[in-house]
Amino acid sequence: MASAAATTGWRKTGMFKGIGLPVPSGQHQVGCVDVMPLCKGDDSGLLFRLFYPTEATPGSGYHFSPWLPDRLYAKGYMLFKNYSSLVAGFLGTLTNVFCGGQCMPALYGAPVKTSTPLPVIMFSHGVAGMRTTYSAVCCDLASHGYLVAAVEHRDQSAGYCYSKRKKDGSQQFVDHWIPYERPPVSVNEQHMLRARQLTIRRKEILLGLDFIHQLDGSGEFENLLQSNFDFKQFKGKLDLVHTAMMGHSFGSATTVTALADDKRFRVGVALDAYLIPVEDRIEDKVEQPLLFINSWTFQWPENITKIKRYISNDVQTENYPIRQLITLREAGHMDQSDVVFIAPGSRRPPELTTVHAVTMKLCVSFLNRHLWKDSTYPVKDLDESDTDSSGIVYHGTNVETESKE
Repeated sequence: MASAAATTGWRKTGMFKGIGLPVPSGQHQVGCVDVMPLCKGDDSGLLFRLFYPTEATPGSGYHFSPWLPDRLYAKGYMLFKNYSSLVAGFLGTLTNVFCGGQCMPALYGAPVKTSTPLPVIMFSHGVAGMRTTYSAVCCDLASHGYLVAAVEHRDQSAGYCYSKRKKDGSQQFVDHWIPYERPPVSVNEQHMLRARQLTIRRKEILLGLDFIHQLDGSGEFENLLQSNFDFKQFKGKLDLVHTAMMGHSFGSATTVTALADDKRFRVGVALDAYLIPVEDRIEDKVEQPLLFINSWTFQWPENITKIKRYISNDVQTENYPIRQLITLREAGHMDQSDVVFIAPGSRRPPELTTVHAVTMKLCVSFLNRHLWKDSTYPVKDLDESDTDSSGIVYHGTNVETESKE
């Protein structure tokens, strides 16, 4: 367990030594806890990791959370790479040896700091991800005073995930592991699979937001995970007026769908969006401010055309747009996840810490401007007339499309 002095050290260097993730940029220390509430409409419980601000410090009885919640998740990452089950199991074991003892900059089970109500961000992972794959992003947002609920989707797009199910003829719950479903070879069948999975994701996000409201209301629920954490700390302490939806890749498809379905979400942020599975014309139902932050190397014309439909629906508010598309020069698709920080040999220019820092600055700036209506917040990276010091922010897209829609 790191000491308080060690904490000061890694904050100064900008990197958390436990696994090499960036240090959260906000003023708060971060806590986290897993929860599997039994929700109406889902008899196996939804699975979240909650990230939130805390006043606890390392060395005060709380430990930094392991990055891998279970060794099977390591196998799941390998299965996504199309290794056989046997090879994936072996490589997953090696990954577990490398990452199993590694931690993220969040104290597991630490008490919640709620001197002011916490605004809420629901986060949806991409294909092969799970609830801790974007810990750098979620920890950073929590350090700025947000409650971030990172959902682990059970649509078989996660590398691995699990639920609780009752034994036959018994009231006892047991773990039920859900493996990743490899997509078909046919492109059309791939799109059909993702569309089916998106339907499940939509249900999970809306049920999840209902749970967050229940957490703020009574603080009482049936938790299928054994936990000594007092969830009543959240009762009456959540700012449900200021709620955002956010996701990466396939999680961005989840994001725009949630914005269309539920106006309790006031703002959306889509990281390197993959929108092919989203049904056409859904953009007409999205009224909220929406920020796209794409990478330089991932996007292609068909996908950009769908993204542009959301941008074309833009309206001006107080002299600045509520829909924006930004591309980060030279950045890769996974640079907004934790994977690139732990995978050997993945680093390339620009430095990943720069990609992460700029991404978080853009996110926090956009949330402050549009969620909080704070026009005084420093948002120069969002203004096309300004340039950022890193030189990687490009307004618009580097991908040419046949249509100008």
